[in-house]
Amino acid sequence: MRFITLITKNVIHRPMRSALTALGLSVAIAAVIVLVGISWNFERSFLAIYRSKGIDMVIVHAGSSNQLSSSLEVGMVDRLRRIEGVADAAPTLVDTVAFEDQNLASVLVDGWEPDSLLFKGIRMLSGRPLRRGDDRSVLLGRVLALNLGKKTDDPIQVSGESFRVVGVFESDSLFENGALVLPLTVLQKMMGREGQATGIVISATSSDRAFLDSLRRRIESQIPGVAATPARDYVVADTQIRLAKAMSWTTGLIAMVMGALGMLNTMLMSIFERTREIGILRAVGWRRRRVLVLVLGEALVIATAGTLIGGVLAAVGMQALMLSPTARGFIDPNIPIEVLGLAVAMGIGLSLLGGLYPAARAAALDPTEALRHE
Repeated sequence: MRFITLITKNVIHRPMRSALTALGLSVAIAAVIVLVGISWNFERSFLAIYRSKGIDMVIVHAGSSNQLSSSLEVGMVDRLRRIEGVADAAPTLVDTVAFEDQNLASVLVDGWEPDSLLFKGIRMLSGRPLRRGDDRSVLLGRVLALNLGKKTDDPIQVSGESFRVVGVFESDSLFENGALVLPLTVLQKMMGREGQATGIVISATSSDRAFLDSLRRRIESQIPGVAATPARDYVVADTQIRLAKAMSWTTGLIAMVMGALGMLNTMLMSIFERTREIGILRAVGWRRRRVLVLVLGEALVIATAGTLIGGVLAAVGMQALMLSPTARGFIDPNIPIEVLGLAVAMGIGLSLLGGLYPAARAAALDPTEALRHE
């Protein structure tokens, strides 16, 4: 009998216990893939916004933890444009609204000036972009238009005010696809923040890291009270993204540890039940290392099965989330290959770690004592 065949038969010989262990591990792996995948996609989606528009730097009020809590004067844009190294600048006002009839909460609404650089990177699927002089006009992202059942020229209520959909657009960013865009001055009046913006984005004459660091220092020295941050650093340091990543990793690691403990318990029970069998193997000449590999091999077979099932559960779970209209506007159902590889490595690694002690214990059994075991 081949060694690998023996390992497989030992696992199959205890079908219920092996299946439950693999299932518990698969749930842990699925949790890691889903939670870490969502937070990973959050960061990638935010980066896609700035990358597609050629935005190199974000200006917010100094000390603001995120753009929603920032407040800047729109007139600051002209001062920024005069600073050496700034190719263009545009104010943006960000808030959230709800569409209770469609069960949509916290839908992002952006206030942009017509013809600003913020319109780069979006593709009009129907209708037209915002124009100067638009008052009661709104643009809908593709996903939001689908969730609301709206198309070009349809009326729409936003925070109790009436608008007309003048266009539906698509973006490389999931967040923009699930958002709506109003003229900046209109959103300022709705929020009671006339003349204000939550942030100002900048396109620099060079994207070189050293150049951006120099530009950041010039901006902060010439305009006190603002924080200028390169776009990538701004996304990575965003409080909400960091919190989402920390929570997902913490939850995922706890699930993985529980899966490893399940493996530990299963393999210990297996060694206890097969003490006499292991004693016979040692008596006929099996070395300690061979026994160690046997037990670790069984743990690896269970871990592999759990990993495969976990990947399937994660894919199904991500698609199931898309059944919720709210999730469709914020969650990318695609699993990043990096997250999948990391989850597989963690699942197999922790499972082997959980099987290491039982394997070492089995290898250390004295043949004479093991043969006396009843």
